Amino acid sequence: MLRYIGMENRGVQIMLKNDKMNQHIRFMGEFITNMNALTAGLLRDLRAQYGISNEQSSVLLMLSHEKALTLTEITIRQGVNKAAVSRRVKKLLDLELVRSAYAHSETDKRLKYIELTEYGMAYVQDSRTLIADLATEVLSDIPSDELDDTRAVLEKIDTRLKGLVQKSTAGIKLH
Repeated sequence: MLRYIGMENRGVQIMLKNDKMNQHIRFMGEFITNMNALTAGLLRDLRAQYGISNEQSSVLLMLSHEKALTLTEITIRQGVNKAAVSRRVKKLLDLELVRSAYAHSETDKRLKYIELTEYGMAYVQDSRTLIADLATEVLSDIPSDELDDTRAVLEKIDTRLKGLVQKSTAGIKLH
């Protein structure tokens, strides 16, 4: 009888743990959705000033974290088809926000990379300033030790996400 109660308690603990994880996952999903909506709205006027869409803005911000990316790498990261990315990049090329570059190393010299121009970097800097101003406002009353703890957890998550992105860009199935 005691063994059965112990197993039952373990089952309840597992259910509670799974329920708590599901709550965390739902919260993170809502958080990411809210952040994306807020960022898109915040950058709306800036995008209009530069004559670009939200998706094109996403390409510019993505390129700001890398030196350069191929169309295939951008396609994988945006999760859309290559034709859509090609149209986005063509518009950015026409606006002189990005430029094409070829591999300078001993790797495949046929690979064409997309990289930011100075004008594209100016858009990124303007957008980062707007986002930093908003973050300062939102986080201003949260104690720095709580922000440090949050950052530490988010850095762990980010490291894991980067590993998954690398696997997916290498064509490795995640599940």
